[in-house]
Amino acid sequence: MDETLETFAQWRKAGRAVAVATIVHVQGSALRLAGARMGLTDQGEVAGSVSGGCIDSDALAQMEALLQGRTSRVQLDYGPGDDPLIPALACGGTVNVLVERWTPLYDAWLTEVQARRAVGFAVQLETAEPFHLLRLEDGTVQGALSTPDLTAAALETMCAIWPGPHAETHSYPQGQVYVEVTAPPPTLLIFGALDIAQKLAELGRTLDYHVIVADPRAAFLTPERFPNVERRLGWPQDLFTPEQLDAGYAVAVLFHDDKFDVPALSLALRSRAFYIGLLGSRRTQAARQAALREAGFTDADLARIHGPIGLNLGGREPAEIALATLAEIVRVRRQGKSSTD
Repeated sequence: MDETLETFAQWRKAGRAVAVATIVHVQGSALRLAGARMGLTDQGEVAGSVSGGCIDSDALAQMEALLQGRTSRVQLDYGPGDDPLIPALACGGTVNVLVERWTPLYDAWLTEVQARRAVGFAVQLETAEPFHLLRLEDGTVQGALSTPDLTAAALETMCAIWPGPHAETHSYPQGQVYVEVTAPPPTLLIFGALDIAQKLAELGRTLDYHVIVADPRAAFLTPERFPNVERRLGWPQDLFTPEQLDAGYAVAVLFHDDKFDVPALSLALRSRAFYIGLLGSRRTQAARQAALREAGFTDADLARIHGPIGLNLGGREPAEIALATLAEIVRVRRQGKSSTD
């Protein structure tokens, strides 16, 4: 869970009244995307952002007015500056921001996010009264929109995009609804507990990945070397099945040793992992691919391997290679592109 939501959770635990501003639609260029949030408490505490600063002050003023009872929930449109009375969005695009009070369904939504479960959240727009809808991972539904038909339509949209991530406003005959499906955070599975893995694990945690480091060598896989991450001792094929590595997994194979690399790659290639990266020179890549072809993998299978691992940033130190690796993982996850695209 990101820092903003962690702060929201602390506020609610302390009993704070909270106003929340949520970007519900973006058109064109904008620094923050739909789903970005900013919050204000009745004690004046602030967290998050709905821009790079250009419209945050206005959103803050709207939240303050709401908490003081001077206004009700409001939907704000920010653009490139055509209207001198409305703060301009410096990026040149337009964003739509909903400002409202934090409700009990927000608490229920936050609980699911904290538990790292997929959760669907819908809020009806262009209404004076708040209508919120929550769908949990087990299919349980809480809340409702203004009509049964609109509730059913929003739930159908959630099911179609499950498990997300997704955040966008949808138009229905009965009205507009912001629908957000928050997916569990991705998992970064690192095979090979070497020095690069230490740096990569740290960076993965910074980006809120669930990090698992696996290695059959106990001397490398110690709590001192890998604090605050999940550690798995054993051979790749003994620790995981291909079915366990779903589309939320990024796999980085860092052993640089064929007796470990090939089993790890074989496992990953039989899975739905969205990213598979292999450490090593082009000569090493060719040798591993030859071994995998002998094991029955096709050229189409091998094309899934990103190697040499990471974007070509020119770095050679462990931290630099880790940075290049995580940058490539983020690029593939967000854009579906490899380092050669």
